[in-house]
Amino acid sequence: GVNVDTLVGNQPLLSEPAMDINNFNNRLASLAPMTPVSYQVLACLAIENAAGIKVNPQIAQARVVAVERERIVSHLGWLVLFAEQTGFDWLQHRAARLQQDLLHGDMKQKQVSELKSAVLKLNKRLQRTPLLKSRTSNIGKLSGNADITLLGPVARASGINNDARSNDKIYHKLGFTPTCGKDGDARARLQLRVDEISQSLRLIEKAGFTTNTEICNINGIGETGGAGEAVLETPRGRARLQLSLEKGQIISAQLETPSTHHLGLIEQLTAQQELGDALVTIGSLDLSPWEIRS
Repeated sequence: GVNVDTLVGNQPLLSEPAMDINNFNNRLASLAPMTPVSYQVLACLAIENAAGIKVNPQIAQARVVAVERERIVSHLGWLVLFAEQTGFDWLQHRAARLQQDLLHGDMKQKQVSELKSAVLKLNKRLQRTPLLKSRTSNIGKLSGNADITLLGPVARASGINNDARSNDKIYHKLGFTPTCGKDGDARARLQLRVDEISQSLRLIEKAGFTTNTEICNINGIGETGGAGEAVLETPRGRARLQLSLEKGQIISAQLETPSTHHLGLIEQLTAQQELGDALVTIGSLDLSPWEIRS
């Protein structure tokens, strides 16, 4: 069997007994190199909650833009690897090109419009690729009554709506409603991530392209003490951070990540599967080895 834990450093969240908040934010981002923005924003939210700081609405919207941009980059990166794994060269190259355009673009209205059009074309071609459908349909099928709590795209592709963005006032203001599937197989997880790329682009449009605002600059914390918690919908699902402040420094922290939740699905879903189907199943879960914490 595959021991996923061997891929993971699983370093402690605090590198010293009491950490400066900026050092902690940077550390949390470095511990999740595939989605550093999401975890940095999560850290800021938890610190602000602990310190009783109200967030400027412009900064809150800028955070939406940054997190949704990272969601698109993450979903496209997953699509590149999944296409390579399943042997669809056209999809691999198309997704890689879109990801590069996004990473090097300015995310202003013209680029977002072009990306929306390109994703729509990609989606239409996916619908016209029967071999891809047969390669992924009924593979790694999950239902809402799985033994393990499902999160993120894995949950939504099974018809479960536990998207943390649903409870966020800023997302509500932007008209957010979760995208959900129902079949719960590798095909549904593929389709859901493609749909979410389009959804994230629409959210960025509505938020107003505020990409130059500093999203995690916390001032005025002083000698504050207290406990705080924050939840954020990362590209792989809900992450939760709890921390305690003492004299303006972080003295304890606990992090719950979606990949940790989903690790147990591997054995459950791949039992008695052929190797090819097992690899497609595992790939469709989009587990990050950096997110897995014991």
